[in-house]
Amino acid sequence: MPVEIRTRFTTGTYVATVRGDKRTASNTISARQAAEAMARKLGLNPAMLRETQRDLLRGGVELFVHPETPTGKEVAHG
Repeated sequence: MPVEIRTRFTTGTYVATVRGDKRTASNTISARQAAEAMARKLGLNPAMLRETQRDLLRGGVELFVHPETPTGKEVAHG
């Protein structure tokens, strides 16, 4: 099942989250690098991430999707 990683720019840092998972990943360079860091935490190949949505007007949210399920844990989607 695909995993949606959301990134938000806040206080000079891009923060990546996945719904249903308490972990976060952050990066000061780019949303993509924050999403890649989150993918690695989930045991996913970051090279397979695809940016699907960018809503910079509403909180600077960017959405990345990974086609696989994280290793060892199901996460909620939506």
